[in-house]
Amino acid sequence: MGKYENHLKLLLLLMLILFLIAVFLPSKEKTYDWIFIYYMSYDNDLSGLGNTIIGKLQEGIVNSKIAVVVQADFADNKGMKRIALYRTFGKTKRKEFPLKNEDSADPNQLQKYFHWIGENFKAENYCIVFLDHGGKLNDMCRDSKPFQNQEKNKQFTSGKWLSATEVGRIVADFNQKTSGKVRLLFLQQCGRSAIQNLYNFTDAAEYILSSPVIVGVPNTYYTQTIKFAAEEPDITGINIAQIIMREDKDYTLYTLIENNELKRLPERISAVLSSFTQNITLKPPQSCSPIFEFEDEKFYDLKSYFQALSSANNNIAEKELRIFFDWCDNYLIVSKSLNASGDSIEASCCGLSVYTPSIQKESGRYNFLPLYQQTNLEKLFQLTVKE
Repeated sequence: MGKYENHLKLLLLLMLILFLIAVFLPSKEKTYDWIFIYYMSYDNDLSGLGNTIIGKLQEGIVNSKIAVVVQADFADNKGMKRIALYRTFGKTKRKEFPLKNEDSADPNQLQKYFHWIGENFKAENYCIVFLDHGGKLNDMCRDSKPFQNQEKNKQFTSGKWLSATEVGRIVADFNQKTSGKVRLLFLQQCGRSAIQNLYNFTDAAEYILSSPVIVGVPNTYYTQTIKFAAEEPDITGINIAQIIMREDKDYTLYTLIENNELKRLPERISAVLSSFTQNITLKPPQSCSPIFEFEDEKFYDLKSYFQALSSANNNIAEKELRIFFDWCDNYLIVSKSLNASGDSIEASCCGLSVYTPSIQKESGRYNFLPLYQQTNLEKLFQLTVKE
């Protein structure tokens, strides 16, 4: 009899272990309706906002149809961590996975994060959000102290940044591996609607949400957006973007673009660039002010810049610009949202921006970018900027 009692005890213990695993760990076999993927590179002055944002995300998980995963880096030496937020047996759970790495500006760490998601979190729809600061044209996700070794950190006077071109490739690869299920990519950072930057993210998602100007913090859309996706599983990337634009109070201007049209950008802008670059020299545009600046780089409203450039040179591209911006307004840009706090400058913006070098020696700084490789945009700047 004792033998059978021992077997029964072992069976009951095994059942208890399986029950605890089911309660406290998300199932690899489960397929969620939506998974929201956050990359929170907050090892900087935003660190204090991190847990507040994670708490707001958790509040939105009202059923088991949705999950949120976060890779977070805060201003400490404890390393990054992955956080899974999900609901099981009627309760919302938070599971943390510590990482032995401090460098959130390392593309290899980002790639490992997406691999981990692919192995552990299956969904019918994904939304990817990059938090943190936006910097120069190809810079995103600033890590002020990427290493525990303080001597190594001294070389990064303004922090270390992720390369947008590398991020674009990593996210596009994830989108391909999930059979194109990334419905929305949200670049929740300042000044990321520059056409040179957006073109890094072709094939990364069906739609891309970003801003050409400053984006505030901590933002207020988290709970309602997650809750909406949990309760309305048939929504699209456009619907998610609309909820973000409606619920957020800490932004001025958001622009939503369609990826299928973004891929046509080189083709669509070619006639405009040809009209300008057939000249030996060009007069620079007059009375055109930047809408976003970071260190020595200036970003201008795309329409204002090109119209001013054309006006300064006898309207040489007037027809081509009209056709190009008709395409931007009616095909590339799905929607544009101006917050009530926006002033007349943001209200007049077309929703997209363009980085232009200030001096000629800077014109080759980004010749590796995909848009420069496929158009004459770099040549245009060589003709217009000062020596």
